[in-house]
Amino acid sequence: MLITDALLNEHGVFYLFLQHIERGLPTFDSLSVLQNRIAAFAFALEAHASLEDELLFNALEAHLGTNGGPLTVMRMEHDQITDLFGKVEAATELEPARVFVKRMLLVTRSHFQKEEQALFRMARQFLSEDQLTDLGAEWLKRRTPLIGLDLP
Repeated sequence: MLITDALLNEHGVFYLFLQHIERGLPTFDSLSVLQNRIAAFAFALEAHASLEDELLFNALEAHLGTNGGPLTVMRMEHDQITDLFGKVEAATELEPARVFVKRMLLVTRSHFQKEEQALFRMARQFLSEDQLTDLGAEWLKRRTPLIGLDLP
């Protein structure tokens, strides 16, 4: 499996979570309910971003550079999303937490679109199919304990 396909498939699951959070946001009646819903999503999305950074972004650095280019933007957005998760977790009132969640939803969707429409295409342009497949195998190796597959 190509790393870009693996990450894109994860995006598909995250879009469902984003939709679920967005639909439920007006009905969350307490700060703790909101924070608990976001905590699980934050854990999963931060793990995704970490793998993306370690595997794909690092492989693309030789081609795209590290200063001011698309990888810098992607990493800044990862940090922005993590910061918003932290603000939700640290919130002491429900309404400000909702505002942080709404912002996180917007930033995350925008970030995914940039990856899907530009960065993944760049990856296929600059990295060989063998490289993308090797990165996909590494992704699978790191994900296997999470999905419970017994693969060689």
